[in-house]
Amino acid sequence: MNKIELHKLIKKIEELQNDKIISLNIGVAALPVHVKIRSIHPHAEERLKTRGITLEDAQSYIDNAMIMFEQKERTRLYISGDGNSAVLIKGAELITAYPAKDFDDTIKIIIEEVSKFES
Repeated sequence: MNKIELHKLIKKIEELQNDKIISLNIGVAALPVHVKIRSIHPHAEERLKTRGITLEDAQSYIDNAMIMFEQKERTRLYISGDGNSAVLIKGAELITAYPAKDFDDTIKIIIEEVSKFES
């Protein structure tokens, strides 16, 4: 995705947030910045087990992210077509992850919008 398309996508997501179609709480859209998971929060360990996700799956969600959202408290949410991973930037700690089967309407709308801008 080139800078012009990324700018248009970010504007579209901002419009959806302003129209309350997707929550402002998801954060600010950005092109994914690669991060290697360096630690796992106990909450994430439990979520990985209950959701049947491996650490490799969570890393794959980051590596293959279509878009990323900068969130509060130095957290990034990475969205891929296979699942999502949320990472705390300080220390690259995984704080949660979930598979695509658990996507809510907000994530589905975001993926639909991103797909329109992919070449």
